[in-house]
Amino acid sequence: QALAEKLVDAANADGIRLPVDSPGLVSAVNSVVEGSVLEDKPYVSRAVSLARLGVLLAQARSLSAKSVCDPISALSAERLGQYLTLDAFSTTNYDELRPHRGCVESASVLRTCLAGSTMVASSKTLKQPEGSDATCVKYAKSAPQYHGPAREAIASACKTMELELNCSEGGDAAELDDSIALLACASALGGITTLVNGSSSRIGSDSKCDAGSPSTLSTMANALESAVEQLKAALESEAKLGCDYVVSELSKREAELKAKEAEKAKRTAERAGSGNPNQKGDKDEFAGMTEAQKAKILKKRAEKEAKAAAKAKAKKAKAAGGEAALSSIFGTGTAFLYPLLSGKDLDLSNSALLESLEGAIEKLQSGGMQRKPKVALGTRDYLPEQMAIRQQAFSIIRRVFLRHGAVEIDTPVFELKETLTGKYGEDSKLIYDLADQGGEMLALRYDLTVPFARFLAVNSVGNIKRFHIGKVYRRDRPVMSKGRYREFYQCDFDIAGHYGRMVPDSECLAVACEILDALPIGDFGIKLNHRRLLDAILDICGVPADKFRTICSAVDKLDKEPWSEVRREMVEDKGLTVDVADRIGEFVVLKGEPWAMYNSLIEGGKFGDHKGAADAMEDLRICFTYLEAMDKLKFISFDLSLARGLDYYTGVIYEAVCMNGNTQVGSIGGGGRYDNLVSMFQEAGKVTPCVGVSVGIERVFTLMEERLRKEQGGSIKRPNVKVLVASAGENLLHERMRLARVLWDANISAEFSQQENPKLKFEIANALDRQIPFMVISGEEEAREGKCKVKDLANRTEETVAVSDLVTILCGKGVAPLILQP
Repeated sequence: QALAEKLVDAANADGIRLPVDSPGLVSAVNSVVEGSVLEDKPYVSRAVSLARLGVLLAQARSLSAKSVCDPISALSAERLGQYLTLDAFSTTNYDELRPHRGCVESASVLRTCLAGSTMVASSKTLKQPEGSDATCVKYAKSAPQYHGPAREAIASACKTMELELNCSEGGDAAELDDSIALLACASALGGITTLVNGSSSRIGSDSKCDAGSPSTLSTMANALESAVEQLKAALESEAKLGCDYVVSELSKREAELKAKEAEKAKRTAERAGSGNPNQKGDKDEFAGMTEAQKAKILKKRAEKEAKAAAKAKAKKAKAAGGEAALSSIFGTGTAFLYPLLSGKDLDLSNSALLESLEGAIEKLQSGGMQRKPKVALGTRDYLPEQMAIRQQAFSIIRRVFLRHGAVEIDTPVFELKETLTGKYGEDSKLIYDLADQGGEMLALRYDLTVPFARFLAVNSVGNIKRFHIGKVYRRDRPVMSKGRYREFYQCDFDIAGHYGRMVPDSECLAVACEILDALPIGDFGIKLNHRRLLDAILDICGVPADKFRTICSAVDKLDKEPWSEVRREMVEDKGLTVDVADRIGEFVVLKGEPWAMYNSLIEGGKFGDHKGAADAMEDLRICFTYLEAMDKLKFISFDLSLARGLDYYTGVIYEAVCMNGNTQVGSIGGGGRYDNLVSMFQEAGKVTPCVGVSVGIERVFTLMEERLRKEQGGSIKRPNVKVLVASAGENLLHERMRLARVLWDANISAEFSQQENPKLKFEIANALDRQIPFMVISGEEEAREGKCKVKDLANRTEETVAVSDLVTILCGKGVAPLILQP
């Protein structure tokens, strides 16, 4: 610490430069502090190399920032604009089809910089590049594809190096391993090399960066130093070429405008010289007109002259080549960034310049300059009338959960990444990862089931019947029209613990039936199968055990594709023999009423003496008996093609579908038994059986909204209050407030106008438009007598009542207090 303090004091006083070789550095340091304080040990050489690497990586991070690389690349896109369109950087290409975070970020910056440019071609004027231009265009169009990943590789290396520089070193005998630093720097070096080659290719330069494969910290530092210098030089050359192009285009436009102005002046002079044949000498043009007519003509003439002057001023500004010309030709983004990059001695190591570029990009992308805000892909805003539908659905669902004795829990919206990964099979790639927040790798929850399993293991709650309503997140390709989002609600009901055989399973199915029957979504059905029965079918048909999962995923497509297509996939894509596929087909096409299907399968002896099939069929027999007792079997269809949740379901599986006659039109929920999931988080040998059901609430919202629109002729508007309090006369705001307070105290939803003296006719029109059923109206006379008028807008009746009887009268007319509403 004392050594460090002396070096800092020396640097602050006169400034010092230290050699990068270990002996030279030791000598220089000892000279500065005037003593033999530092010895030439192995860790000194390593510390020097790590320090160099840290500084070089910081420089690379600055040069690769989205506020440097991407705007300079945008200048090349302007220069090559006749060969590309903004579609090259569209959200379709860099969000929906390739949702790499870095790529999306770079594409967004390029769209912002190029927005409004007349140099970038439209689809009608697009030309095909030839010769060397083809390579330039290729790298300009694909810039986001390598800018984003390269930037992230460099940023990741900076974080690793920061940790490495702050690690404590052992004594002389300790082995100093360099693998961590070398791996991080190798990744960053690859990113820098990619950026150098991309920038050089965009300007048609043959200069390429080849850093080799450094194997020591010292050689790695040398390679990084060379690569960073090349990146800085390449970007500065590209920026200069782009700015020269802007100057050239501005000069060209200036010359064109001056030529037009000269031609116009020439024509004006010619007309003046030849005289005006329509001129009528010194005759008064306003002769015979009234003063009003004369004033009107003069006013119009003055307005016309003012418009012409403004137009001329704008043309003059464009011709002058200033900001107006920049904006009109290259758009707001380039006009904002060009002055920062067009300096005579551009230096991308200048911290002030880098800060200015960062601020400019931030301002452009914040919407302050020109960007229209939008909702993130796969999400939605809920308008008030849509929120009313959502609350109605939640109220119905919550009521069913509570009457079955379920308790509510909540879990964090994000979990440790290790908690979620490996639980969803192929769908694990849809998990949203979060940026490192201090050492823990986190991810947004994919569903509510795995967090519930973690909850059980952490809290050791034993038997529990719980429900959970919350948002989950999936990095899926959204289909908004079908209710498929990246952020959406799930409503889960689960029973965990040891209970009687199939008792919890049948109650979960009963809960699902009650919810879907209570929701205003039309007809529905629940398909039911058993995971072990499905495995038994594949075993009986001769499917190898290692292909069970892949064949099950093919079987699960039978609700969307015909058997012929599923059979083709099994044989051609999955490698099954034709006879095995045909034997599977004899089973999986079977579905129908539960008891009829059960009896047919048992009496037909289709499963022989297969123990797994016998156990599964006994489970189903018990389940059908319990469902029959609860009068829910009428909603169930026994379907051998159902094969959902293959990664964690162990028993019954079910899926709820919306029906149009006998046709399935969409999944609206599902669930099953998952006995092994919780044990993944518990000590060896401990098992907590679980079974649950989840309602696909977003799809339910969509169905409820569609149904309401049909019932109300295209509108989903519903009143948000039962009573509108109004007044007839002035200075009655206090009276309206007093009446509203009476209703609020009785838990009756009501509101009054926020205007001081609103017109009564406008208040009535407001109530009718919002479909508010009742109005309470007070006038000066009613206020003095402690009375008010109750107007029934639907029945067009009105009566005067005492304020003390107001609540009773309204309740008698069907206005229910909020606490009594479902």
